[in-house]
Amino acid sequence: MTEAQGLIETDRLATLSINGSDSLFWDNVASLYTSVIVWIPLAIAAIFLIIRNVNPKRIIFVLLMVALTVLLCDQLSSSVFKPLFHRLRPTRDPFILNMVDTVDGYRGGLYGFFSGHAANSFGLAALFLWLVRDRLFSLSVGFWAIINSVIRTYLGVHFVGDILVGAIVGSLIGSFTYWLYLLVSRKDRNYLSVHKSSLLYTKSGFMRSDVFVFMCVLFGTYSVIMIGGCIVN
Repeated sequence: MTEAQGLIETDRLATLSINGSDSLFWDNVASLYTSVIVWIPLAIAAIFLIIRNVNPKRIIFVLLMVALTVLLCDQLSSSVFKPLFHRLRPTRDPFILNMVDTVDGYRGGLYGFFSGHAANSFGLAALFLWLVRDRLFSLSVGFWAIINSVIRTYLGVHFVGDILVGAIVGSLIGSFTYWLYLLVSRKDRNYLSVHKSSLLYTKSGFMRSDVFVFMCVLFGTYSVIMIGGCIVN
């Protein structure tokens, strides 16, 4: 067995150790967590956070950086890496497909390297943690990105390796779009420095009260998902 084959086999074993469970509750939670609708309130809260705290002259640009982050992560995954590497998803891998648990029969597309979900999650997390610069916010958003990514392995549609590479690529893209924002906003230093000395603001000048609202929406969404896991058939 070559070193590459050994890594692939290790990836398969790691994936199977995370994939699925005998719990309908966790299956429902995983299904709800990956739905788009449940995260709409958080998306609105993120837009609110930007509008309330970014220099009014830069709001449109920051929103464009958010869109660019998603676009780059998605297209690099679906239009470059997946067609190039042709790595089958766990649900399509002939060596383990009969051992992979799925939820509601969902198997995803043919190829899965790297994970677009992981890239998007970590890309957005990186961009926002650089923008906000608050420790608790960073931990919370980082946790959201990790769960949002790992749950794809639970569903059986991505290998652990797909997630790790997606997380790295997404983090780099999110940091890159933040760097683009810095290039444009250099003249805004005075706008931010007014607030930096106050305990009411984060290091980047975001109001902690607005960050708190975002956090409430995030943890409120977690609560809705956990409750939904108990009642969804």
